[in-house]
Amino acid sequence: MRQNITVDFDQVLAFESVQNTGWIVLGTGVLKPIKAIHDLVREKHREGFDIHCVSFRSLKDRQEMIDFCKQYELPIESFTCTDSKTKTPILKKLNSVLHIDDSLSVCVACRMSEIDALFVDCGQLFDVSQKELAETFNTIKVELD
Repeated sequence: MRQNITVDFDQVLAFESVQNTGWIVLGTGVLKPIKAIHDLVREKHREGFDIHCVSFRSLKDRQEMIDFCKQYELPIESFTCTDSKTKTPILKKLNSVLHIDDSLSVCVACRMSEIDALFVDCGQLFDVSQKELAETFNTIKVELD
């Protein structure tokens, strides 16, 4: 039986490109891929894992997530939107053996539920205590360009 890996969407599989107007930075609404995570997802799939996307997004965003993953040929088996509710019950229901996320609080919840977590560091840790906590997880550093 294949084991399941779960992966977040925003700031993990995709990020929104921005435009710097000189005065403010605006989101363009265009989703861009995070290549390092795409490569990891494909590698884990080749190793025999099923990949499931679990996002804090609302159900109205599900089709956008599906379309993005199809565009980049990501082998995602299912898409679950929690509508900003905790992910842990869904990860447990999916029997996730590894969850990949950019949220330290989600990674901590995984640890408490005995689910391995891979923290995606997008360079947005500004607090020393956050950096120290992040160091307790397996981490992959990514650039959002």
